[in-house]
Amino acid sequence: MLSIIKNWFWYNWMTFAMRSIWLIIIVISCALQQSQFFSSFSVIVIFAILVYFIPLIVQYKRENSYLAVEVMSTSFFYLYIAAAAPELLWSCAILVFIIGLASSRKTYVWAGISSGFILPALNGWIANQLPYEIVVSYSFCFTFGFAFSVLIQAQKQSVIIQEQKQLLEQHIKQIEELTLIEERNRLSHELHDTIGHSLTSLIVGVESLRSFIHTSQLERIDTIVSIGQRSLDDIRRHLHQLSDTPFNHSLSESLLQLTQEFTKSTGIIVNFRVIGNEMPILREMNHCIYRCLQESLTNAVRHGHANTIFVNLHIDNQQLRLQVEDNGIGMDSDLYGFGLNGMKERLAILRGTLSVHSQNKQGTIVICTIPLQAELVEASIRLLIVDDQAIIADSLKHIFAQHVNVTVVGTASDGYEALQHCERSKPDIVLMDVRMHRMDGLQTLIEMKRQWPDMKVVLMTTFEDPMQAARALEQGADGYLLKSIHPREIIEIIKLIYNGGTWIDQSIAARVFEEMKRQREALEKIGPNDPYGLTKRDKQLLEELANGMRYKAIASKLFLTEGTVRNYCSTLYSKLDVKNREDAVELARLKGII
Repeated sequence: MLSIIKNWFWYNWMTFAMRSIWLIIIVISCALQQSQFFSSFSVIVIFAILVYFIPLIVQYKRENSYLAVEVMSTSFFYLYIAAAAPELLWSCAILVFIIGLASSRKTYVWAGISSGFILPALNGWIANQLPYEIVVSYSFCFTFGFAFSVLIQAQKQSVIIQEQKQLLEQHIKQIEELTLIEERNRLSHELHDTIGHSLTSLIVGVESLRSFIHTSQLERIDTIVSIGQRSLDDIRRHLHQLSDTPFNHSLSESLLQLTQEFTKSTGIIVNFRVIGNEMPILREMNHCIYRCLQESLTNAVRHGHANTIFVNLHIDNQQLRLQVEDNGIGMDSDLYGFGLNGMKERLAILRGTLSVHSQNKQGTIVICTIPLQAELVEASIRLLIVDDQAIIADSLKHIFAQHVNVTVVGTASDGYEALQHCERSKPDIVLMDVRMHRMDGLQTLIEMKRQWPDMKVVLMTTFEDPMQAARALEQGADGYLLKSIHPREIIEIIKLIYNGGTWIDQSIAARVFEEMKRQREALEKIGPNDPYGLTKRDKQLLEELANGMRYKAIASKLFLTEGTVRNYCSTLYSKLDVKNREDAVELARLKGII
């Protein structure tokens, strides 16, 4: 009750004051005539107290029934007054005004007829008074109350529209800023992919000529290499400045800045708290959490009409969790629409999850979770690099050589050589170019997964090709990334994939999912027998999931690693266009797949 009173506006207090004045008038009138009509006026006072409190209680407990209770209680009270104390009939005008004030465009007809015509006519008939005078006065009070209600509703709508406009302007501004950030990042990646790789190739190429140069010319070689390295450092520094974004700060600082700007622009109170010790994480994770918080704040105000929001960022070695809780009206999560679906897709790319808990009148809680499995790496990762450009392969080898957790077991120039190397060295992960002579990356991927299903294969390419990426994931690729990725991030991605994760470059992820969806729709048009393009392995996994088995148990039964089973299941969920095992099993049973 107190929580509702705190949110009252001036018109709520005005209605409360009028009800209180009405009760005071009844009590004083009864007290002045107590000696003459003691028994009748005692009953009137008790009856009036009930009429005063019962509608307020109903309004608190069940607001939809408030108006009907108000009309009935007023009617019964004044029918009794007409017989016991007709001189108090005039006070009914106050309650009739309140009824008009509580009416809406859907209820004013029956409420007006009941309180403006039927009730005064009965009162006049019982009290032996001229009913038309009472009808006119009651009707006027109801009309005046309803007109006042229309003005209040218009003001409320105006305030809501103004708040929504302010919120949408803030939302659009942030979208524009983030879109600009993403475009600048894309541009910096393209420049890095061309100029950076060219300089790297020149440096490595000049170094490879060192053994053929006369000793007297080695100093010139050192000078040329030094110039190239300084130029490469300058290019990277300028590209870093070009992609300077809020995500260059720590995650907590970026989120705090977002909440402060949101409070400043909307007036909504946002309490931000960090739980745990912050650690370096991938830029894509920062970006994802930042976007999720932005969308959650907008939803809390736009859909939930909240005025206070609590944001908690939980950080530990296992996962990153963002919890956004508001005090709004609560809402069906399906009505959040595109924003919520966008959050789910962003989190799914990072193997994260989204859960929304909402109840009517009790606010909404949004929880975004991203696993930090890259921190679990302890043993050295055996890595094979496959690229037909020797300079690129050597550059990558040099990058990985600086990290103790990664051991490069060799390099290969094409698919045939890579398969031979896998037979000898049995690497944990193969980092392979897509476009190569003789045998390209996709063909090699298929053969690797056939011979060594537990081996993790990551494809990399210079150009963005969503169709190619979708085909790679369908064939079991564990990752798909662009060569323009920052060296520091590629290390983290390799760790993530080693621990069972799947990685798709952020810049093409949305288009990859669209392409996979388009392929599924094309399969549906081909024939009804298997519209989802499921393999024998997919159907076997569905059977085990339907039996309630967990990933670890399935891995043991099928003689696979748990990470491989997770990858297969992720591909299976993509084919079925579902988000989790429960939805996959339900759809499979509905379509008769199992």
